Amino acid sequence: MICFSKLNLRINVHLLQQELNDLLTGNQWMPHYNTANYTGNWHVLPLRTPGGNSENPYAELFHHTHFENTALLKNLPETSRFLENFECEKFSIRLLNLNAGSVIKVHRDIELAFEQGEARLHIPIFTNPGVEFYVDEDRVVMNEGECWYINANIKHRVANNGLADRIHLVIDCKVNTWLTKMITEGEKKTIFLKEDPEATQQVITSLKMANTDCSNELADQMEKELNHNLLIAKLLDFITEIGLQYQLETIEGETFLPGLKLRDGELIVDTDKLLYPGDILHEAGHLACMPAEIRRQMNDSLPSNNINDGGELMAIAWSYAASVHLGIDPHIVFHDNGYKGGGQSIVENFTQGRFFGVPLLQWNGMTYPSGHGADLFFPKMFHWTCQQNVYTTNTAEE
Repeated sequence: MICFSKLNLRINVHLLQQELNDLLTGNQWMPHYNTANYTGNWHVLPLRTPGGNSENPYAELFHHTHFENTALLKNLPETSRFLENFECEKFSIRLLNLNAGSVIKVHRDIELAFEQGEARLHIPIFTNPGVEFYVDEDRVVMNEGECWYINANIKHRVANNGLADRIHLVIDCKVNTWLTKMITEGEKKTIFLKEDPEATQQVITSLKMANTDCSNELADQMEKELNHNLLIAKLLDFITEIGLQYQLETIEGETFLPGLKLRDGELIVDTDKLLYPGDILHEAGHLACMPAEIRRQMNDSLPSNNINDGGELMAIAWSYAASVHLGIDPHIVFHDNGYKGGGQSIVENFTQGRFFGVPLLQWNGMTYPSGHGADLFFPKMFHWTCQQNVYTTNTAEE
């Protein structure tokens, strides 16, 4: 699931600011209808509404059958031209003004998400550094002239702690091929959880309390699936935290590891085909152990050469260190169906201090040299991703 994404759109925000500047002191603004969701002043200027009614601040159709541009938008040529850049069907379009000192409380806009076919885009026209926009627990800094997709189905909140009003152009769009490309190729955060963990756990608890053969069997099945999904989410969160990129997509055809492949330095994950969540760490290790210049060129099955052969050794050591760091059983990574049946042997050797691949990690500047300090040694890592291109340096020296 994509939480938010910065779209790669060129926007001449100064033209929009000049055109909209006259509207700042006009009397056409109306209070946002959902008064329970904010404190202070939050106003709406409708540009495209159900039926094209300029006095209708709602973003939903209700009894109307389609959206139309309002008379106000027809009198804003620069804004109209800008909106033509969006090659998708547009629903509601509004200017939303959150006055200085005002707060939008934590809320969700149900089913308003890219994965469910409708995407809300924010273009800051006027903003200031005091604006704090949070999607879940992530602060999203949106600058003037940028275009952001926000998963409104996730809890989000905004506080304008600045001295000036914050005005966003907000567009609700129908997802199509063009918009999919723009959102998925943007700078984004993606998370994975198929179900709400708390709600699922409540169901499991209720089933166990019923204590019948059928309810216990179903509870066990649900608990196994929940733990599987939570593990995937934990591993993907770790990948994001250390600066690697991944995409959740359907993978067609066979891959070296089920449900995983590399594409231009990103890890592509098909959670429906992923058999062993620990494989995520191994593939991430291949990306992490290469400098950014090489990482960006890594695709699918890696060819056999000195760099990738050394990378395989580093990926094994790296993924062991990651499993220790995350507090998960290393057998989840080194499972019986991988490593040509040698997973158990790898775990035994590493837990007893018989490492391989570690000297390469040290050479790469990613883990501490032997004897560095009492508490600073493998499997503790100095850097989780390669910060220097020793390959280019060594080649140049030779």
